Amino acid sequence: MSANYLAGPQGLLWSINARAVLDVIDREGPLGRPEITRATGLSKTTVAQALRELVARGAVEEAGADTTRRGPAATLYRIAPRCALALGVDIGHLRIRAVLVDAVGETLAQAETRAPRRRVADTAAAVAALAAECAGRAGTEPGAVGQAVVGVRAVVARDGRTVRRAYGLPQGGRGLAEAIERDLPVPLLLENDVNLAAVAEQRFGACAGVADFVLLGVGVGLGAGIVLGGRLHQGFAGGAGEVAFLPHPATELGTEVLGARRIAEQARQAGIEGSPSTREIFDSARAGDERALAVVDATARRIAHVAASVALVIKPELFVLGGAFGASADLLLGRIRRHLARDAAPLPIRIVASGVPGDPVLRGASWLARHRARERAFAAAVGGRPHETAAGGPYDTATGGPNDTDLTGAGKGDIT
Repeated sequence: MSANYLAGPQGLLWSINARAVLDVIDREGPLGRPEITRATGLSKTTVAQALRELVARGAVEEAGADTTRRGPAATLYRIAPRCALALGVDIGHLRIRAVLVDAVGETLAQAETRAPRRRVADTAAAVAALAAECAGRAGTEPGAVGQAVVGVRAVVARDGRTVRRAYGLPQGGRGLAEAIERDLPVPLLLENDVNLAAVAEQRFGACAGVADFVLLGVGVGLGAGIVLGGRLHQGFAGGAGEVAFLPHPATELGTEVLGARRIAEQARQAGIEGSPSTREIFDSARAGDERALAVVDATARRIAHVAASVALVIKPELFVLGGAFGASADLLLGRIRRHLARDAAPLPIRIVASGVPGDPVLRGASWLARHRARERAFAAAVGGRPHETAAGGPYDTATGGPNDTDLTGAGKGDIT
């Protein structure tokens, strides 16, 4: 009896086996060869050959010896931290912040500067200067960065480059990606700031292990970072989550229901003089100012209505208050919950404050940049194609579509 056996190129087989070894080390390392052999199910010879080649290609390095076991000490292997460098950038209204991280998530350098207000070219030059400063402090060159992710207060199209609606970017953000690439020629991705804050929330904050959640963040406007099935959802054309324009009985159709301008308008209606910022209004509320407390309550009611509207459509497990909302959770959470109980009692809405310390946009940008830079470096080391770019889209993963970023992949280390 004869049988037909499918055979493939030896190079492809090596690539598959090497990737299995690399993934085990990434997930559980440092590990010795016996542990890698057991975890992958590969033969000792195959593991030894894969390790030898991965070390030669710079993806893996020796990490001392395991002297705790019986018998001869086994060499330990880990991901080589410098096999991939990633740059996260947060372009805010007043400041631009940047952080350079390595493949295992260690922070190598951070820098910040004032945000230019007039020209996109100046903003791009500032980003490139921060990249050069971080690279210099880390003892490398800006061109060694494997991926840069830049968070912007804007609606970013599906291509990760086109800015469709900007909140405070010079010249409306037109041509920003091209201008940055002229000054910093490395793989670049633009992403909405609230989306990046949602990435950080799942990796480092209140939503670890939560598959479906919505982060509500306020700055100049109100935005929502939507994670469904563990993946960041941008929508078909990008821009999903612009919940500031949901209809509300107190606003005209097509105008923002909430944001810094709307809060300032509520302050004027409450009789608060001058032009205090949202933070100053909330600080006055903490001090017991009745007019400021009325603004806080009105803001909480609108947040509750937005959350209820979103919950009717996607019913997430959790809502998270981020941005200025998260910083004022002490004032807002109780009031939001009371309004939800009164106005949306049938809906099972749970809302909490952000659990991300530091700058969540910067942390989300650096995590996503590291994820992509590592994948590119790993694919180069094993002679394959990066998982998240296999189908050609900026957010493709091995299992996801072009409109979703998989946030469920585990990494050993992350920016602190």
